[in-house]
Amino acid sequence: MRSSDSDLPFTALILTIFIFQIDSLVRFRIIKGRKKVSRPTDKMVAALKSLCEDKKNTVFVVSGKERHSLTETLGEIPNLGFAAEHGMFISWPTSKTSSKRTWETLVRETDRSWRKRAINLMELYTSRTQGSYIEETEMKVLWQYRDADIEFGFQQAKELEDHLSKDLRRFGVDVLHGGIEEGGFVEVRPQGVNKGVLAMRVLESRPPSKEGVDFALVLGDDHCDEPMLSVMRQIGRRAESARRAQHGEDPLTEMPATIQLVDVSSCDSFISPELKTFTCTVGKKPSAAASHLHDVDEVQELMDSLVKVGMRENQFYSAVDLRSLSDKCLAPLNPIELTNNDKANYGIGNGSMMKTMSLNRVEPEAHSKSLTDYIDHLGPIEDKDSDEDDGFFF
Repeated sequence: MRSSDSDLPFTALILTIFIFQIDSLVRFRIIKGRKKVSRPTDKMVAALKSLCEDKKNTVFVVSGKERHSLTETLGEIPNLGFAAEHGMFISWPTSKTSSKRTWETLVRETDRSWRKRAINLMELYTSRTQGSYIEETEMKVLWQYRDADIEFGFQQAKELEDHLSKDLRRFGVDVLHGGIEEGGFVEVRPQGVNKGVLAMRVLESRPPSKEGVDFALVLGDDHCDEPMLSVMRQIGRRAESARRAQHGEDPLTEMPATIQLVDVSSCDSFISPELKTFTCTVGKKPSAAASHLHDVDEVQELMDSLVKVGMRENQFYSAVDLRSLSDKCLAPLNPIELTNNDKANYGIGNGSMMKTMSLNRVEPEAHSKSLTDYIDHLGPIEDKDSDEDDGFFF
């Protein structure tokens, strides 16, 4: 890692990418009525602001919500990137929050005739399902049944999903069904639009750098986030496999069946050979993620920890510098308690503060069950044999 007396330009510092799913930043409930909106807490917004202030970080909030919803909620945070409607619309990080944001589209939609056919079918199911309704956005059409009877609404949603899939099979669209735990909806949207494609687009849009991205943290909480978690885990695994081969180590075990295999080789030139990737789902459930957090409170704890690390006195260390949270390879927090020999072993000079070290050099702690456990016990997330998993944790 670069030291403060290096003559390299500041832009050559190690880059970091965080990709957050906005639905992981709020407490979701099944709410009767459509006008109530869950919003991130002030504490969560403050943590996002602090992470965005670090020039080494690239922070993206990725959501299924519309563009105006993102800008109204988080638009005042400088240097925060947005991806609305599952990545269909992208607004790159900018320091200008007062001006109107610029948006790009992930794919070009040429045929919109499918929308009328989808709406006609959804209207049929709305008439027979009390409490259901249709929502339209710029990119997608949804049939919402969160306010309907749970069992009947789910049954109708399965029928509608099958009906839409058959009727729209000649169109370039995807039909998705989110269960009641995920909001209760059936959605139709253009093919090629998902958060996994968006994640690769973000990586491939980074400015050229000799170091490349050396750390990625990805958080998600529902099935729409699985493509993003799957892609980023494969990117991290690809880098780790190359390191193992270079050092003659044993290859990694097979990936879990929850991971949808895609070609991520186009990202190779944008990442560091030392890339460490953390993929995390919110809530303990089958997922492509390698780890989980139980709820939004633990998401907050994680973000607060990252902010504290990023605010260390040595500005030339990356936000991946989590070594201070180690109980295996870190000196006691009070260097005064150390003997001279201990100080030498830990790299602490007389009268100086304790040195830090990148997470990339921290020894792994085996088999913690949540990402906060990894931070508390100093373990990077690693692939494990499926026989050692507890059925829900991958």
